[in-house]
Amino acid sequence: MQISLRKLFDWFPALHGILLAKDGSEFDSLLEQYIEQCVIGMEAEAHHLHPDSEEKLSAFLAASLRLPGLDVRREGYTNGRVDLTIRQEALLGGHVRLAEAKIYKGPAYHTEALQQLIKRYSTGRAPTGYVIEYFKQPGIETLVKKLRDHADGDKPVQQRGETADHQMKWAYLSLHEHDSDALLRVVHVNINLNRPESFR
Repeated sequence: MQISLRKLFDWFPALHGILLAKDGSEFDSLLEQYIEQCVIGMEAEAHHLHPDSEEKLSAFLAASLRLPGLDVRREGYTNGRVDLTIRQEALLGGHVRLAEAKIYKGPAYHTEALQQLIKRYSTGRAPTGYVIEYFKQPGIETLVKKLRDHADGDKPVQQRGETADHQMKWAYLSLHEHDSDALLRVVHVNINLNRPESFR
């Protein structure tokens, strides 16, 4: 995917911040603002993306997120093949975040993605991870509420406390105890790819 000059110009403040973020918290905040813009772009193309597989949707998202200084890889290896690995390209180290992505098939399937992210791929070093869900059916607002109600009732994957709101539309937060004894912050990013019948 080519990056337009306009996109670079529009995102220069965020890109500059992502590259020079002083700590993980600042990096996460800026990264999540950028993720939101890419999600909005995907939702605007739902009529094209609706039929696509999980792999194609994640490839599209990875290409949208990729910018000079922000490397986004599909199927990178961290204790297994992770759907998305997001890496800040910095001279010394750089922040790394992992994301597991699924097409929505209910709370149990969402919990499987969470389990993979926390129990398999995460080493506990990165304080934040992402579960990305592609919703192809109508009613994302109600379905996300059901996801949160299920999580708050069952406390899956060593969830601590209840879920919390996120500034991103249809996204929410949860905290989980990792086997390393680190407390992991997970952002659940939910993307509306429903396409009305008249456009199918």
